[in-house]
Amino acid sequence: MPPSAQSGPVRKPSASAGTAVSRSSPDPVRHDPPLQHKVGLLVTLACVGGFGLGVLAQRFDGVFWKLSGLMVVGLGVLWWISGCWVSSPFGKLADQAERISRTGLTSALRQLPVGRRDEIGRIAKALHTMGIAAARSHMEARSLRSTLDQRVVTATRRATQELSRLVMRDALTDVGNRRFLDENLEPLFTSAKTSGTDLACVMMDLDHFKQVNDELGHEAGDHLLVFLAGLIRATSRHDDLAVRLGGDEFLLVMPGTTTQRAEEVATMICKLFTRQAYTMFPNTRMLDLSYGIASLTADPGPDAKALLRTADQRLYANKRSPKP
Repeated sequence: MPPSAQSGPVRKPSASAGTAVSRSSPDPVRHDPPLQHKVGLLVTLACVGGFGLGVLAQRFDGVFWKLSGLMVVGLGVLWWISGCWVSSPFGKLADQAERISRTGLTSALRQLPVGRRDEIGRIAKALHTMGIAAARSHMEARSLRSTLDQRVVTATRRATQELSRLVMRDALTDVGNRRFLDENLEPLFTSAKTSGTDLACVMMDLDHFKQVNDELGHEAGDHLLVFLAGLIRATSRHDDLAVRLGGDEFLLVMPGTTTQRAEEVATMICKLFTRQAYTMFPNTRMLDLSYGIASLTADPGPDAKALLRTADQRLYANKRSPKP
């Protein structure tokens, strides 16, 4: 009879390890004779049987058809034995090999007769080892692909966030730019108007900034702009908007702040800027700062742009007035 093709189950790889694939539990050891012994035994039986039938045919005349019948029966028995010992096990092994390539490793590997001690067992063990290696490689590749996908997603998210930040920030001073203002000012204005709270806008720019660049150089002018932006950020709160509108013009939007409080903040920024600017460039007397203030309560308007226009008009009115 053909040997049993059952073997123990293959444990599925651990999800945490990703690469650990265990071998199937071996079949109970079957001491099947090697293939060459089986073939030799069949050939021997055929020769002995044929010789015996020949001797009988010569000794007993008239029994040819009976001997022929016995020969046919003997050949049938030998054919059946060869099928059970040789062709059937190899056919089953071929079917299992096809199933491994067609339906997946873990479901088909457990069917391999790895417990046999003949050529079929050796082939089954080789297929089992190859299947385990392929499963391990598959798990490692899937784990690596998952890791790479996660890293790509994380890197893409960070790059997108950084790009969004850069798009909204002024490259020189690292405060918000006009796009940042356009996306945030109108919602602040609407929220303040709906809740009945105040919203103050402080517009600031440097006096005689062109002359400063001409006399001290553009590098000194950039240094002053960066210093002023740092002062504005240092005096602003978390909900305030610090924006560089362009050139030497800055804006500080302060939700929930009255005109009086905005005046105090602007005055403090002006004093700190002038004091430090003259310390950095003691040979010039043009380092002044002007500002204009408008608030939702004191200067009601239809929209946020009207509030900015009012602050801008007061800024230029202050620039034209003599400094104390």
